Amino acid sequence: MCLKFASILFVFAQLAVSAAGRDMLADYASIIPESKTRSDGKLHLDTPATVAAVRALNANTYFYLVHGQLDWDDMRNEFLPAAAKAGLDVWLYFVPPTECPAPCTLPFDADYIQIAVEIAKLSLTYPNLKGMAIDDFADNVKLYTPEYAVELRAAGQAVNSKFKFYPLLYWKSVTAAFLDKYAPGMDGMIFAYRDEPTLNTSRNTSLRAQLDGAEALVQARSKDLVLMVYCTPLGRIPIPPSVEYVKESVAMGLADLKSGKLTGVVTYKLRKTRLPAPASENYSHTGRGRATILASGVGIRAGSYGELSSRIFVSSGAPSLRLWRLASYTKLPPGYFFLQFYVDDQLAWEQDMSGFENKLWKQERAALGSALDGKKEATLRIRMGLKRTTGSIAVMLGVDDLEPEGFTLKDPGLEEPTQWTSSQTGAAYLPLVQYFDPGRTTRMFDVVKELYGSYQLRRNL
Repeated sequence: MCLKFASILFVFAQLAVSAAGRDMLADYASIIPESKTRSDGKLHLDTPATVAAVRALNANTYFYLVHGQLDWDDMRNEFLPAAAKAGLDVWLYFVPPTECPAPCTLPFDADYIQIAVEIAKLSLTYPNLKGMAIDDFADNVKLYTPEYAVELRAAGQAVNSKFKFYPLLYWKSVTAAFLDKYAPGMDGMIFAYRDEPTLNTSRNTSLRAQLDGAEALVQARSKDLVLMVYCTPLGRIPIPPSVEYVKESVAMGLADLKSGKLTGVVTYKLRKTRLPAPASENYSHTGRGRATILASGVGIRAGSYGELSSRIFVSSGAPSLRLWRLASYTKLPPGYFFLQFYVDDQLAWEQDMSGFENKLWKQERAALGSALDGKKEATLRIRMGLKRTTGSIAVMLGVDDLEPEGFTLKDPGLEEPTQWTSSQTGAAYLPLVQYFDPGRTTRMFDVVKELYGSYQLRRNL
């Protein structure tokens, strides 16, 4: 890029960052903390570093997470004034009481109606403070009744008529019935995409259809819609999204933003420190890769499966396979999911996964019997098969460090994703070679930065 063009891009980016309007390019959470505690013994937000990082992303909006009193104090005393000077719009994003167990304490005794009033008061001094969002809204409807939402929104707008309220909703709650009940108490909603019903942040093939559905529902009710793209794994599904996943998802959202179907796009937990991904995200037994098969959903049918396959070449001796395996689950009754090895279409070995200790690697030896008799080569299938129809369930299988006897395969360490083919019987399964990429977080930031910057330039030319 020539220097003159880069300068033009920078100027337009700054104009767009400071401009309020419908085209929200946002980031949420993943603050940069200070390196040392202050005199109060607490680790505070590093406001200059966080604001600079959000600006460097070419975002014009930041959703600030309030998870306790310290977050509130740092926001009103430091972050909000700094964001105003930097031309950043701010939304205050609150967790429900279920996400704030003791010793966590939300400001104003978790009175969300009073919180709305206090946000609106602050917005009179800082017009860049636009409103309030609440996480996991539909999972807390005992508190957040339709009447409560109406009262919350009205309380904020009584102080500042420009105050807005956005609940965060997942796809399961984006229905005409739910929106009809809550429309009087909301100005719009944040749609957090996670490939339901499978629940993951690795596959976005359902995003187009789900966006189309959400957009039609909110447009029919004259409400705003913001797409949230995860840049982090789901809490119980430790499969980090790839750079390509985030790039494709954000780009799709920006295209809809440009066409007026969306109010904004927001990235969730995009790391802004420019540091490599932590080693804790390497879930392999050794090396960086492993086989991962996820099954998640409600009513997954008996006989279904997800698998990874690769070609094997017969040598000599009795065929068997040493391997390391683990399972991750909340509850896994016996007789449902099985780790299976198929040779071509013949079941050669299986084991009930209910006997696997949760999140603990163990070595197994799978004797493959006569499955390779008369063969010079074949297809080895690592399969997670289901024998009984489930209720609501999420189970993840990990396999690594294969040691074949009597045959060979090209990638026994599962370090080369291209050597394996994934297949599944339905959307409830996600099979993949999960490979740890330390540079993922930095490249992900750069991809979003480029997408946001290019969007601003196009809109301002």
